[in-house]
Parts: sequence; structure tokens; C-alpha cells
Amino acid sequence: MREADLRGGLLAQEVPVPGNPEDAQQLLYLLLGRAIARCQVAEAAAETIHQVLLGKPPRERSTLGAKAKAVEPQLPDHLQAEYRTLVEARNYLVHRLLFDHGGWKGIPGLDSPELYRKLYDSIDDATQTIDRVSDLLNRYLVDTNPEVAIFKISDQGVEDIRDL
Repeated sequence: MREADLRGGLLAQEVPVPGNPEDAQQLLYLLLGRAIARCQVAEAAAETIHQVLLGKPPRERSTLGAKAKAVEPQLPDHLQAEYRTLVEARNYLVHRLLFDHGGWKGIPGLDSPELYRKLYDSIDDATQTIDRVSDLLNRYLVDTNPEVAIFKISDQGVEDIRDL
């Protein structure tokens, strides 16, 4: 079983596109809602990363991209690039997903099962990127700052990542 399976349950590519258009649309909403929740967790984590690396909270209402940009000089090169991919994945989910793959009409029966498959897969790809980069950033924080404790909440319970 892949780590992503353990973290998020069923992956979008394992879920068949329902034959009923209303069910396909509802599944899209569920998958997108789950992904947006992960984005919100990444946004909250960006505040912690900013606080730990710069010693001060970010400006109120600053974007994820602004927080990532502010801490870039404090991160190794490979993590700078990874953090940018997290920001891009978040922006894709929030701003562009439903316009991708030829556009989503949002009316049951007008969108093809193939479009839903592409949307489900795109949500899954972006979510996996957000989860992977979040794990890398968390690991970096606890490895470089012994006083930092970060807890991972999953189906397996709550784990202190310093112990992983």
C-alpha cells in the first residue's frame, strides 16, 4: 500500500466514475472539498513555517505564495522549488481546475465521464503534491529546529513526526 493510500484513503484514480451524472458530480465535489481542506492545512502550516524560520508571524492575510516567497532564502534550494510546486498545486485546485480539460459545465449530464475522470485525476495529482511537499517541509522543520513539534493527524491517529 502506498503512503498516499494510508494518508488519504481511496485515491481518485481508484474510484470509478459513477454512471449516474449526479453521482459523478457529487463525487467531484467530495474530492475537491477534500483537496481544498488539504490546501487549508497547507495554508495554516505556512504560518508556522514562517514563524519558525523568520521568528515572526507573516503579515495578516498574506497569501500562501507570499509566505513561501518570504521564507525561500531560509530553505535549501530543493525545498524552495518544492514549496513553489505546493503553491502551484494549491492555486491550480482553487483557481483553474474546473476550467481545465476543456471546461466543466457543471450541469449533470452535459459533462462526459472522460472529463470527470480527468478532473478526478487532476485533483488527485495536486493533492498528492500538496501532501508530499508538506511532509518534506515538516521534516525539514523538525530536523533543523529540535524545539519544534509537528503532529500528523491521519486515519491511524495522531503521530509526532519527530518519532517517525
